Amino acid sequence: MSELGVIAKLARNDFAYFFRTKWLMAVLLSLNLSDMLVVALVYKNMMNFNYFAYFVPAVVIMGLFAASLDTGRRVWLALREGVIQYELSLPLSTQGIVLAYLIAGGAASVVYSTSLMIIALVVLPAQSVLSALMLLPFLYVLGMGLAGLAAALAALASTHGEFFFAFQSIMQGALLTLSTVYYPLDVIKNVLPSWVVTFVVANPLSLASEALRQYAFVGVAIDPSFLAKIFFASAPFAVLGAVAYLWALRKIQTQGKL
Repeated sequence: MSELGVIAKLARNDFAYFFRTKWLMAVLLSLNLSDMLVVALVYKNMMNFNYFAYFVPAVVIMGLFAASLDTGRRVWLALREGVIQYELSLPLSTQGIVLAYLIAGGAASVVYSTSLMIIALVVLPAQSVLSALMLLPFLYVLGMGLAGLAAALAALASTHGEFFFAFQSIMQGALLTLSTVYYPLDVIKNVLPSWVVTFVVANPLSLASEALRQYAFVGVAIDPSFLAKIFFASAPFAVLGAVAYLWALRKIQTQGKL
């Protein structure tokens, strides 16, 4: 079997593993649906604008984020339980192993977030379903980037499980809180300093949420330059994750462990 075939098989196995963990799927879906159908409706009556229409598209991005982060858990388990030693014995380069995990992470995040998008389209009628479909490739890049970031944390903290979950919680809190997922940019500008606002604007979760709101649910014509911003904001995460995971694999090859 060629290396591309092995990469495809490893990516397919990792992709399937995400959907085999039924307890994880149940928890994620319950959390996302409660955000979409309970939190958004409650907050709608507390805001001076239609918070339901604002927040429901963001829940899709939150689901994509959560599914991407699970790549880190699978990488961490592979490093902790010796699975990676088996993968290193395959006719596959270390770069191929890293690529397989990033491909699977991006695919799992898009498939999971698409299920949430379908629900969002039911509870909040979209102006352009075609625009929502056109955003999927860019959401895949975002999912791959976030999966890479999660893999980087797993590689750096693989010898201490409590560190991994602590790092993951910090990253999750920072990226979600410092974004326009929960709050409009105008509100953030009135509360936070300008340098934090700059990070919020550049945060790929902010960009993806705004793209889904404006292009799919409001019906604004897609701006290619805005989609390019999503791509270039997400790609560094994938690169960082790939480099960190590659470092971990090569250290295992030379020392037998991290």
